[in-house]
Amino acid sequence: MYELVLLTLGFILGFCIKARLNKSHPKQNHRSYYRPMTHQQKLQLKSYHQTDSDRIRELNLLSANESVFLRLLKQTFIDFDIAIKQKRFIVLDKDKMPCAIFEYRDGTQAIKLVDSEDGIPLHLYKGLISSSELKIDYQNIISKYK
Repeated sequence: MYELVLLTLGFILGFCIKARLNKSHPKQNHRSYYRPMTHQQKLQLKSYHQTDSDRIRELNLLSANESVFLRLLKQTFIDFDIAIKQKRFIVLDKDKMPCAIFEYRDGTQAIKLVDSEDGIPLHLYKGLISSSELKIDYQNIISKYK
């Protein structure tokens, strides 16, 4: 019985001492600062995928006409990579930086619009799949890089 009381008293004293030691060493807060992204990092994120499954999922979401448009883009922009993100076709140069963004939408009236997004030309094709129009855009993009 005497040993049981001493054992219990030892556990209680050990617990109290441990609690005091933890209180005497305050935790140091690790501060994380928000570092704003540069313009180049924002441009690279436009075409960046977290995993290969995300890239494959984007390919599977394309409609039949969008996949035909993708095939024409790949045939026209041979020296460039094409990334797909949110149903947008992003033309990447050798440094994986976006050169142009192409967007295709189904429609009954053929429309081609050119705009700019973050300094990158945005080409919107609606109801129009034309390799000749893509070649004209290719020449315009190449002329800017030379």
